[in-house]
Amino acid sequence: MKDSAKAGLEQFLTYRLHVLNKLAERGISARYQAKLGVTLPEARVIAAVGSFGPFSIMELARHANLDKSQASRAAEALIRQGLMQRRPSAEDGRVVLVSLTPEGRALYRKVMPIARKWNGDMFDCLDEDEQAALGAALDKVISANSEAAFPKADPRR
Repeated sequence: MKDSAKAGLEQFLTYRLHVLNKLAERGISARYQAKLGVTLPEARVIAAVGSFGPFSIMELARHANLDKSQASRAAEALIRQGLMQRRPSAEDGRVVLVSLTPEGRALYRKVMPIARKWNGDMFDCLDEDEQAALGAALDKVISANSEAAFPKADPRR
């Protein structure tokens, strides 16, 4: 069905992407909770820091696709569990960075396979060419809109 033939919110790609996002979040959240005992924000923080960190909370929020308060709460919970640690930045003593502890790195090695499997299962309905085309289209839209949606911020925040 063409977008112009759809009525209401279904005509908007942004709405349909939001529906897909909610389906993805519910599914992966249930898996993280059942298999690892962590929330989705905690798993995202572990994945982001394990893949790209250490980070300030603001950088973490950006990389984990969370708002600053979600990233902060998840990081604090993981620090209390001994999975993350905080330390001052060597480059700017006013900035505090969060990083994984050895226990956090072990959890990271469990988070990523669950994420890969869920991602594969979600898009298994598409053949390889369709997955590649969707991935390329999403990358193009994300690239074209990233700076407007997320202007560069002061990393100390």
